[in-house]
Amino acid sequence: MKLLAVILSLLSLTGGPIQRAVEALDAKGGALEHSVWGILAVTFDGDTLACLNPGKCMVPASNMKLVTTAGAYLKLGRNYRFTTTLATDGTVQDSILCGNLYIRGGGDPLIGNLFDYLPEEDIPFGKWRKVLEANGIRRIEGDIVGDGSYFSGELRHTDWSSEDERSKDGVVPSGLTWRGKMGDSIPDGPLAAATHFRRWLIANGIIVTGGAGSTVYSATATRGLTQKTSVNGSPAPPEDTTSGLPDSLVILGTAQSATLNHIALIANHQSDNFCAETLLKAIGKAADGSDDYDTALEALHRVLSPLGMAGPSRKMRFADGSGLSRKNYLSPEFLVGVLRAMARTSFYTDYLNSLPRPGRKDGTLQTRLPKAPAAVKNRIYMKSGSMNGVRCFSGYILPSGGNSRKTIAFSVMVNNYVGRQSELAPVLDDLILKLANEN
Repeated sequence: MKLLAVILSLLSLTGGPIQRAVEALDAKGGALEHSVWGILAVTFDGDTLACLNPGKCMVPASNMKLVTTAGAYLKLGRNYRFTTTLATDGTVQDSILCGNLYIRGGGDPLIGNLFDYLPEEDIPFGKWRKVLEANGIRRIEGDIVGDGSYFSGELRHTDWSSEDERSKDGVVPSGLTWRGKMGDSIPDGPLAAATHFRRWLIANGIIVTGGAGSTVYSATATRGLTQKTSVNGSPAPPEDTTSGLPDSLVILGTAQSATLNHIALIANHQSDNFCAETLLKAIGKAADGSDDYDTALEALHRVLSPLGMAGPSRKMRFADGSGLSRKNYLSPEFLVGVLRAMARTSFYTDYLNSLPRPGRKDGTLQTRLPKAPAAVKNRIYMKSGSMNGVRCFSGYILPSGGNSRKTIAFSVMVNNYVGRQSELAPVLDDLILKLANEN
């Protein structure tokens, strides 16, 4: 860090062309004169190209996902999968399941039809059906019960705005969550998953005589609230239990989610808040057996510590995994540190490819850098972050000459911008393009 400080000091004296452009934006009359903002751009071999307020903490918006996905790679590994378990309280006789079928979720965030990039329902449901087929089950004389208790922490985030909470992408994950489209009459969660799976089974030739229900946990209690609800009936009064499930269940089999590598790609390419929050909870479960936010965020700090990226609270503040909270505070220096640290790990290629590129339809940067040549846009991998008054971009710019040591790790963060976003976008696009033209 002392070496970086010396480099930054020399930079302020010499002032390269990009640095002069940065200072012009910050000067009186500049486009960012009245904003709180900062930038840091450093090559892998230590050449600092741009620097302004590198240590100033600001709201990162979805740039927080860079930190969460980095922690997930480090703690869980690229091949980590969430496990859904199918179990019963009955027996199988002559291809008939005499009892209830329990879907015990393990946190899979890719179940539902909310977005086109989520898998078709035939994929997760088809895996669950294979478990039934392996047990010879063609008829279920009982209910389909969804159990979301694997994640037993908060079911809402207190920092999020009411607008975010109303968004389907703003739901805090349970252990089993169907992510339904807006207007779906069944709220997201275990009941929706059980209901949609029941409908799918019937449509695909398996008879189900019972209804659908769910096992849910309260946000604060350590004891479970089990609620069995008939599809056509009224909810029964919740029954306070110690486990939320019968004392003994027969495990029929398990189904695996997509790999963490694929989920991290969705979290960053699509800026999927739900996936990011799921990964944060998974880090907490893996590290300390708990997914409440305090535990999971502390675990995230510890995971980053060996890379030198966890420090005193004044250096950064984590509040959630997705960046929806305005109580996240990161600096350009911290984000560049994370990017450079990840480049020294075996996960670098995976992490790099999880980031979208400008002009591509498969991510959130489709309209970014519209005037840049395709060859330049193909070298830029970056995560955007935006909310009212906030616009951030952080990522990598690969060198045109192929010398990996000239790769640029950069972060530009703008807070308290009061103008139109349409006016800010070309300013930041131009700044990033100037960086790309340097290597």
